[in-house]
Amino acid sequence: MIDLHVHTARCGHASGLLSEYVDAGRAAGLSVLTFTDHLPMPEGYPQHYTMRHDELPAYIAEVRAAAVVSAVRGGPEILCGIEADWLPDHVQWTRDLLGGLDLDMVLGSVHFIEDWAFDDPDLIERYGGWEIDALWDRYFSEVIAAARSGLFDVMAHPDLVKKFGFFAVSDPTDWYENAALAMSEAGCAVEVSTAGLRKPVGEIYPTGALLRACRRRGVPATMGSDSHAPDEVAFGFDRARALLREAGYDSLVVFRDRRAEEVAL
Repeated sequence: MIDLHVHTARCGHASGLLSEYVDAGRAAGLSVLTFTDHLPMPEGYPQHYTMRHDELPAYIAEVRAAAVVSAVRGGPEILCGIEADWLPDHVQWTRDLLGGLDLDMVLGSVHFIEDWAFDDPDLIERYGGWEIDALWDRYFSEVIAAARSGLFDVMAHPDLVKKFGFFAVSDPTDWYENAALAMSEAGCAVEVSTAGLRKPVGEIYPTGALLRACRRRGVPATMGSDSHAPDEVAFGFDRARALLREAGYDSLVVFRDRRAEEVAL
């Protein structure tokens, strides 16, 4: 069992020591745990969602040191990743920053529509300014652009737009099919995230229809808890595995040194 989406307190909105996350992974029987704290964002974007630029070297060093200790203690394998926001006006900035880091995996996330962090509960009132189908169309256009950018190994929580239960009125099939096609053509994996089970929407990201579209297109899958506290590590993974099997998956991928390696589901 793998958990490839785990945060640390460095991001400012998570709690617990890195060692406590590792211990939780060991207790859950994980074989692989990948830390994926938030990549800093450029000036002009809110800085309270991510670690600071000057923390990046210490973050990577801390994760690599934890890997040595965990190996001595019998596991899990600890890998070092990052969660990077898709910022369409700062693609080269993101590419340059990622290029200088020693990482096993880069998660790509769409958290912003222009200057709006739409998954922030403190900004939920801004949904009222959108026609919901137009918001879904804009969101999935960003997911598609992010997947095609070549920046990311995995698209994280790929239907995050549903977080607060604002569902499109129109049939979402075309959005799902186009997103799956983009991930397939770009060689990008899809994340099955149990974080949605802890949010108002109360369901896994992505929905089964989107995951099935990914499977039909041959998009590999990863699995993550998006933990922001040690007791969230491997949260809801029985349900995630069931959803993956229903979609036709019998394996997942783990990224080491930015290269995918298949593991049994």
